[in-house]
Amino acid sequence: MKNIHIGLIIKQKVMENSMTIKEFADRINSERTTVYHIFKQKSIDIDKLIIISEALNYDFIFEIYVKEKITCHTEKIFIAVEVDFNSLQRLILPDNFIQLVKK
Repeated sequence: MKNIHIGLIIKQKVMENSMTIKEFADRINSERTTVYHIFKQKSIDIDKLIIISEALNYDFIFEIYVKEKITCHTEKIFIAVEVDFNSLQRLILPDNFIQLVKK
């Protein structure tokens, strides 16, 4: 996995959206103190990250969990992600991405 600090990335995206901490907290159904705690976290639960992705309209899952990106001549992009099936069903991917299915 990439060496990242997810809390700092989330904080940056909140700021880029000109969103107050209170507004962000409301969107993710949390208290302001929880938001400040999220900003300090190096890692985060995938279910919480999906909720945050939806609130900020930003695909954290793709940015963080994509292991490999392979392009082919048909202009389709195939990706490999590490995520449980229930969370995968909730992912919002662009039309040009192929969703993985449970084996």
